Amino acid sequence: MFFRAMTRSWCWLATVLMIFVVGNLPAAASSIGIDQLSAFIASSQLDPDPTDLTLNALEDTRIGSGLNEFQAAGLGVVFTNNLDANNLGSVTWTVTNNTGEDLTNVWFFGFLDAEIDELVNSAFNEFGALVRVNGAGSGDSAPDSWEIDEPGFSFGDIFDNLLAGSLDNTNSVPAASPEDVSLALGFDIGDVPAGNRIIATFQISQQDIGGLSQTDPNSHVTFFFNGSVTVGPPIVSAPEPGILWLLGTGLVALLGVEFLKTRANHSQQWLFRS
Repeated sequence: MFFRAMTRSWCWLATVLMIFVVGNLPAAASSIGIDQLSAFIASSQLDPDPTDLTLNALEDTRIGSGLNEFQAAGLGVVFTNNLDANNLGSVTWTVTNNTGEDLTNVWFFGFLDAEIDELVNSAFNEFGALVRVNGAGSGDSAPDSWEIDEPGFSFGDIFDNLLAGSLDNTNSVPAASPEDVSLALGFDIGDVPAGNRIIATFQISQQDIGGLSQTDPNSHVTFFFNGSVTVGPPIVSAPEPGILWLLGTGLVALLGVEFLKTRANHSQQWLFRS
């Protein structure tokens, strides 16, 4: 009886000590997992089905599962991933208009479906917030529209709105109604002449960079999602060194021939005078 009482006391003491030790260990770094990171582009010249008003945009998914429709429509795509191991940093789409025609009234969108500590807290305890979206149309690089919503597995319509080429500027997953969160930003970039490039960069940061935010209250972690989109002229590539050498050699040869002709003419004139 005494032995069992002592054993029980030691077990209780060990449990208390374990709770104390675990409670004082440094917290592990929170994990941001990306389920999907995609770009969308909408323009009447790229409309995949003009008879379907719900399908006006093309998708290009670079992280996660999705479609890659840009290249088949005549758009050159270079994707640069500068995210670190914690999925913080930036990504850039460089999209070249190789369609052979000018694209008019173009909208470009960035979509992020990410989770914070999903394996610990699930994906359904998070909420989003509007921080700053203050673009003023195609004259600047800032986002002009936004949406925070459940990604479409249950009630959200954010993905439908992306495909339609128009976000609704609403937050369907506020702090009072946590759920699975996804974020989208839209950019009015005006016209993109044939041969010109769209440079779209999106950032994920735990510093306030404006745009939209996503918070896991259990992990006490918030990240911010923002971006910028500009239109630039085509890249004019410099000639290859070999080409420059050939041009230089050809120029020297022509100058040499011209020099010989001039010298021969002078010699003939001297002989004639003699």
